[in-house]
Amino acid sequence: MKKDSFVRDALILTAITLVSGLLLGAVYGMTKDQIEAINNASTIASYQQVMAAEEYDDETYYDALETAKSDGTVSADNGGAELISVVAAKDATGAEIGYIVKAQAAGYGGNVVVVIGVDSDLKVTGISFPETLPETAGLGQRALEPAFYEQFAGKGTKLSVKKGGGAGENEIDAISGATMTSTAVVNSTNAATEFVQNYIVK
Repeated sequence: MKKDSFVRDALILTAITLVSGLLLGAVYGMTKDQIEAINNASTIASYQQVMAAEEYDDETYYDALETAKSDGTVSADNGGAELISVVAAKDATGAEIGYIVKAQAAGYGGNVVVVIGVDSDLKVTGISFPETLPETAGLGQRALEPAFYEQFAGKGTKLSVKKGGGAGENEIDAISGATMTSTAVVNSTNAATEFVQNYIVK
């Protein structure tokens, strides 16, 4: 009797597990496209913040990006910042108007992901943050404030972090109490401009 009860319970548990798995699979199938659409919209929005364009082409410089990753020089030159992706921003005629690089570097609470717009003159057109910052509220989170991120527009290559205010032409004023976050953003920005300089415009 106990054996029959054990077998019955095992069959019931198996059936419940199977049905649950099928239901989860069905729900994922229904929401997968929606989640992908939301992620794509978020990515495009981050591109538009740094460089408005009619088209964002993520294929033209894919090989150049892979070569740069393999070489490792860009990362080594910029505090270990990692290149994630690159797109060519194009106007209505299909002409390239600049480049948008996504990169990340270690901050205080984890990797800080940054999207950086770079024009053909190697000037930064802007930066944005496509993901939630893993930084401390009131400190590293202040990277989301215009007073910090608006400093980057119009800057060139090889930026450095300046503590205490009064940043010069190739300097960025650090966020008070969040030098690691500031440095992470600068490292990613420098990686982006170096990549564009050495692997795209040459």
